[in-house]
Amino acid sequence: MPERPAPRPYRTLVAIDALWSALPMPVRTHAVPVQVGPVAALEMYRSVLGRPLMKVFAFRVGRTLVDTGLTGASRAVVDWARAGGAAHAILTHHHEDHAGNAHALAEAGVSVRATSATRRLLQRPLPLPFYEHLAWGKPPAASPDLLPTRVEIDGEWAEVIPAPGHCVDQVCLWMPSRGWCFSGDVFLSERVRLFRRDEDFAATVSSLRQLASLPIESLFCAHRPRVAGGQAALRAKLDHLLELEAQVRHFHALGHPPAVIVRDLRLPRGSTFERLSLGDASAENLVRSVLFGPRVRAEVQAALSAGG
Repeated sequence: MPERPAPRPYRTLVAIDALWSALPMPVRTHAVPVQVGPVAALEMYRSVLGRPLMKVFAFRVGRTLVDTGLTGASRAVVDWARAGGAAHAILTHHHEDHAGNAHALAEAGVSVRATSATRRLLQRPLPLPFYEHLAWGKPPAASPDLLPTRVEIDGEWAEVIPAPGHCVDQVCLWMPSRGWCFSGDVFLSERVRLFRRDEDFAATVSSLRQLASLPIESLFCAHRPRVAGGQAALRAKLDHLLELEAQVRHFHALGHPPAVIVRDLRLPRGSTFERLSLGDASAENLVRSVLFGPRVRAEVQAALSAGG
């Protein structure tokens, strides 16, 4: 089915990215070293008027970091990396809550690595809508080194597994000798009920099928890690999405449009996140992605087509 343009409010927010970049955001950035099972991590989030927004983790295994967190926490991230003797950082994808300190770490002497697609998306920072500026901040351009398909982490080999769906460039790191998987944003939770406009339902299901076939014990999700039962958590999410797909297609066959299907399935409507994003993250987008696929962001396509 032909791709549909994004609604005007979203296009308008993207077009005035320069304004959001210039305005100070009423936020405070927090960074706290924590332990996630056997792995050291830095937990980061922004708060608005004391109210915390979504948390994200960067992980450290030996001398390697997985993801780099929020750009507003750059000093804390660099200090944490130095304290742990980190020499390398690997990015799971280009989103600003994962790649936000790629530039700062590279300047501090840490070798940052990413796929060629992620590299292209970071070399010319994408315009962001307001809610992304608020929740995560806009990082400076970065030009990471290229990530091979197999990489050594703390003396063990990790497989770099493409895992698109949440975004086109996402990868996971699978360490079979330890049963560990660093999954970026593939997982998030067992019962995801919101999608961004550009999230690809079919690709998400395909990525989950591949990961759920692996004997993953510890699932180091960047937002909700599971120290044990990682494979079961991935299978639970896969089962949930497949059941949801069947229900969506049932009501669509009855002639119900996406907005009505959201009500049929009692999916969340009008959440704070949906309102703040002007509908960029919503249950209706999840339904639409099941039926019609994602709405591809033109600026992402342009960056991926550019050289570099």
